[in-house]
Amino acid sequence: MAWSLDPARRNGSISHLAVAAEYRRHQVGTAPCEHAFAELRAHGADVVEIGTGGDPFHAPARALYERLGCVQLPIAVYYKQL
Repeated sequence: MAWSLDPARRNGSISHLAVAAEYRRHQVGTAPCEHAFAELRAHGADVVEIGTGGDPFHAPARALYERLGCVQLPIAVYYKQL
């Protein structure tokens, strides 16, 4: 797990969270996320961003984030190969 804080924006970001396939959907990711949320809050964050893919492989991560009270934003990200 890795996270960062932008103090000026009071915004935290969790950039990496990995749980081995055999442990997904067994609450293994809950404690590290809650720890990161607490640390970010203690250092001044008002919000935290955490993301994942929208494909079936990432469904366990989406379920975890929703269980933790995170809200999915309706955004679109576009890429163009140059």
